[in-house]
Amino acid sequence: MTGGPDDPPRVPLPADLERLLHDLRGPLNAAVMHLEVLKRLQGDDPTARASMASIQGELERMAAMLPLAFSVTALEIAATDSVSLRGVVDSSVDDGARKRLVVDEGGWPQVDGDERLLRLAITQILRNALEAGGDDGSVHVRVEDRADDMVTLVVRDAGPGFKHRNPSAAVRLMASTKPGHAGIGLLIAQRVARLHGGALGIETQPSGAVVRFSIRARRAVR
Repeated sequence: MTGGPDDPPRVPLPADLERLLHDLRGPLNAAVMHLEVLKRLQGDDPTARASMASIQGELERMAAMLPLAFSVTALEIAATDSVSLRGVVDSSVDDGARKRLVVDEGGWPQVDGDERLLRLAITQILRNALEAGGDDGSVHVRVEDRADDMVTLVVRDAGPGFKHRNPSAAVRLMASTKPGHAGIGLLIAQRVARLHGGALGIETQPSGAVVRFSIRARRAVR
């Protein structure tokens, strides 16, 4: 599956995960071959034809999902340093998009983390929010310090909110309905948050969707 222009770059897999992916593709390819044989033998039964088509569609989805799942799993912290969370927000979108960001001017914390991964995660969150609001919708960004030594980046968009009754259902493989998009941005953000001792939370409110990206803080304010 080819990603869209705004999809994250595919993460090169380490040798062990590449081998696992190869091993999983073996039985998947075998299932596709046997399905083709069954399709030739099924006759004119419409129920059988519909079932075969459904099986083929699911196998194709699985073939597309496997490399995406492994790409997210391959994300690991390479090095940690003191990182300016505000600096990461400012550098995660281009100049044109930055005009639509309404960033809180309060005290912003430093965090201990992998700056490359944090920028990757926050880029995905901000791009999703900017896209949800259309061409003119603004995105509000603020930070919350918590008593448990965590810090939460709160991103609120101006879109219609998540369509799912349970918004967390959007954090799954190929959740996007946009043609050509892999739909793994929120999965990447969730993985990065967990690698930094935190979590990703999402909710729908009357004024738009809210994403909360929580990680461990280094100190209260810079």
